[in-house]
Amino acid sequence: MHSTRLKLRDISRAAAIVIALAAGVPGQAWAQSNATSTIFGEVTTPAGATVVLENLATGVQRTLTPDASGRYVANSMPPGRYAVRVLRAGSVEASQEVEALIGAGAEANFGPANAGAAGQAQTVTVRASRNPIDVSNTNNGVIFTAKELKALPVGNDVASIVQLTPGVARGTNGVYGSAPSIGGSGQSENAFYVNGFPITNILTQVGASELPFGAISNLQVLSGGYGSEFGRSTGGVINITTKSGGNKFEFGGKVSYIPHSLKGEPENTYYPNTGANPKTDGKLQYWNRDNGSTSKVVGLYGSGPLIKNKLFAFVALEQTRTDGQSVGATADAGTALARGWSVSQSRVDRMTAKLDYNLTDDHHFEYTKLFDRTRTESASYGYSYDTHSSNGIQSGKGERTTNCCGSSAAPGANVDIFKYTGYLTDNLTVTAMMGQSRTSHNRTPNGYDSSLAQTSSSVSTQVPGLSYANPQTVTGTLVDPSSEDRQKAKRLDLEYKLGKHSLRGGIDRIDVESKVGLSLAGGYRWSYKKASDPNRAINGAFETPAQGGGYGAQGYYVSKDLNANLATPTSVQSAQYIQDHYQVTERVLLDLGLRREQFTNYSSDGVAFISQRNMIAPRLGATWDYLGDGTLKFFANGGRYHLPVPSNLSSNMASPFLATSELYTYTGVDPVTGAPTGLHAIGKPYSANNAYGQSRDAREVTAIGLKPLSQDEISLGFERALSKKLVVGASVLYRKMNDTNDDVCDERPLQAWATRNSVDTSHWGGFQCAIINPGRDNSLMVDFDDGKGLRRVDISAAEWGNPLPSRTYRALNLFVEHPYTNGWYGKLTYTLSGLKGNMEGQTDTIGGGDVGLTVSDDHKELMYNAYGYLPGDHRHAFKAYGFMQVIPDVTVGANLSLISGSPRNCIGELPNDLRFENDYGSSYFYCDGKPAPRGSQGRMPWQAQLDMNVAYTPGAVKGLSLKVDVFNVFNSKTVTRYNETREDQGAIASTYLQVAGRMAPRSVRFTAEYTY
Repeated sequence: MHSTRLKLRDISRAAAIVIALAAGVPGQAWAQSNATSTIFGEVTTPAGATVVLENLATGVQRTLTPDASGRYVANSMPPGRYAVRVLRAGSVEASQEVEALIGAGAEANFGPANAGAAGQAQTVTVRASRNPIDVSNTNNGVIFTAKELKALPVGNDVASIVQLTPGVARGTNGVYGSAPSIGGSGQSENAFYVNGFPITNILTQVGASELPFGAISNLQVLSGGYGSEFGRSTGGVINITTKSGGNKFEFGGKVSYIPHSLKGEPENTYYPNTGANPKTDGKLQYWNRDNGSTSKVVGLYGSGPLIKNKLFAFVALEQTRTDGQSVGATADAGTALARGWSVSQSRVDRMTAKLDYNLTDDHHFEYTKLFDRTRTESASYGYSYDTHSSNGIQSGKGERTTNCCGSSAAPGANVDIFKYTGYLTDNLTVTAMMGQSRTSHNRTPNGYDSSLAQTSSSVSTQVPGLSYANPQTVTGTLVDPSSEDRQKAKRLDLEYKLGKHSLRGGIDRIDVESKVGLSLAGGYRWSYKKASDPNRAINGAFETPAQGGGYGAQGYYVSKDLNANLATPTSVQSAQYIQDHYQVTERVLLDLGLRREQFTNYSSDGVAFISQRNMIAPRLGATWDYLGDGTLKFFANGGRYHLPVPSNLSSNMASPFLATSELYTYTGVDPVTGAPTGLHAIGKPYSANNAYGQSRDAREVTAIGLKPLSQDEISLGFERALSKKLVVGASVLYRKMNDTNDDVCDERPLQAWATRNSVDTSHWGGFQCAIINPGRDNSLMVDFDDGKGLRRVDISAAEWGNPLPSRTYRALNLFVEHPYTNGWYGKLTYTLSGLKGNMEGQTDTIGGGDVGLTVSDDHKELMYNAYGYLPGDHRHAFKAYGFMQVIPDVTVGANLSLISGSPRNCIGELPNDLRFENDYGSSYFYCDGKPAPRGSQGRMPWQAQLDMNVAYTPGAVKGLSLKVDVFNVFNSKTVTRYNETREDQGAIASTYLQVAGRMAPRSVRFTAEYTY
């Protein structure tokens, strides 16, 4: 009978989860914040008991009263080590120590007290523990602590840590560096936070600002299943909390050194043997073996109390200096060899400072300062392929860059974050956060004088006897010196516990301002010219050169050329959410969440050209503590996620463009500046393409009612603690893209519409591209220059010819973990996945283009044969990492990855019967005139990499640590990417199947660290 009751109870709990899932939407448990933790548990005898949580570093306490069932929950707790004590009649009855991690729950349960002498309760203290299974959340992800990061052989950057996570692959678009692809997503689809503040690259959404590696306390990677408080991501969420000061003073420093001499030699680049290019086949193209760099890192940190138990400070400073060198010209480059040897010196300055102030135990204030700046100086010298050495002759004056150039995966920033947490009652908590960040993008040639205009002349355009100086050594355009991004973020969250419900809701808003673009070096250019007939009017002039006087009588004149596209786009991203953490039974937990988002992008003129409103994203999660003791957990979640478009799309599509020339005659030339003197205007500013610095009409830029990029996902899984020393688990994840935004540049459907509707297009300058939802009916506002202004043009999906965007990701994740016991920790994961579709997302590996402006949908032929396995598809991925204390003073660590290769493509020209005027040449899934479907050309080889380290902490010198990390121990140089473009104007391209990427060769890092 008892057995039957158990079975019926288990069946009813399973049914509760199934019914919840059938309702169709997903979430996350305990309503955890992206910067805090939760401590929860049960007191068997709650009457007369209170629970006191004490932060062991700061001494700050929080007191709770268990409910009638004995349960207590402390939300929004700063991550750290806590003593959890049960007090009764003023005496400590029992105590436990737990470690609370970011975004996770720490459980501390208390049974009945053991009676002691004279009826007094005995205090039993259980030392700090970390639950092997967290039954309080449903998300898919992992958490790394500072201790683990210090012990593992990983690069000292966020992207390297993220790569340890199952389902994470290195991005396939080389333009965006090491920015990860998480769960089949594009590199621009992740969200990064530090202490709750968004630090994602403002301009492109690719990558994020960095902080000193030693300042990281917890780093959480959510690869799916995150709740309604999270948005603006269809890939993953990376949460970082920084270290804080405590009541104990602590100081330290470190020095790291990565020498060029111990790095493996890069492989040279050779032309492939195509069989069709005898002049280049098999010959050397780039000599890479002398390429390399040496890096030195110096870091300092300190922490401690400014006022004991009240005010605490933590500061970390880090500087990295790197000297690099490389061959930058091909063996057949000819005169380019004058700039064939490049050298660079870069300096990365990073700082993190955090102040924590406890007005009382119930009111906590934080201030965080982040600073991340990169400065690089580079120069070019002559190079000889005969001797494989530089001749030491510098070409030009070199260049200086700062936090450059927007598309970088590590953009740098200057960040200020303010946060307040108030525990107003046992059941009500409020958190408020506001902050701002600024990133600059400067590229300045050494010796550049911005006050000197460029000059351009030749012997045939110079007045005999005059000297035409050209002191401005920089030609062409430069990143505009005012280029920068600014962001302001505000957030308010409320949490309230009501019986079995823990309700969390909030609002947030991000305001973004950018200045981005190029302008002529020196501001403008004087172009000296000569007319063959001084008496004939020049295009754009109201007088002939002869009428202008001066040297115009002989036909000599000068043009003042302006060329700039500085854009000042802005955007507003806001959201509201609510989440109900519902403890259905003691073992079954549901999270029901709903998120509402609004994205608005404004042009440089302040006009909204993208306005996406009322986007509803339901989320639902479920956790089943099957045995009731936290050793077996089943979980499920799912939901909808939306992604905004980045600022760089605004700067490309809705920016003013200036390209004018103003004509003058002149009477002389300044011998110092090269500028003309005695000017007489013979023409007003004239633009051949009508680019007078005005923006496009915002109504022309995007389709009416544009939908955002959105994705649906569902996941199921379990975790099982077989013992305190062994945990296993499995999960499945399914993701499907619904819609995306992309630019279309195909004029043919609009011309056909105009013909059908008898619209005169004889004066129309042509279609300049617009943002649409590919694969759907789209309506645009178009001005055909027929005097009737803008009109609505409705084009069906069939007329556009582009298919619906498709990207599906299916993954099975398995893991085996040995929690840290008996002096060692280890984890092995395996991911079996498939990533298939016709579009990678906002970024594109094959066709290129900027974020949100890929080439894929420019016209329908680009999508022919485009469905198949996408470049980010890696069928099998094994990852293993861990560390062991082999003897008291020595620890060893290892990190192994074994990843199957990505699919290969063949890109070529359209067959003759499909070609059209202004097609894109070799950009299609056709080769030799035949269809070459995406991913049909086989696979790249497997990538295997082993990293190892050994650390020595001599007992005789307390606080000293000496460590050696060896990355890519076996110096594997496996090819990761080939040039897939086969055809060049009908012939086989000389670079078809040339190696375009390899694994980084072996490197060694020496580190000495001392803590006092």
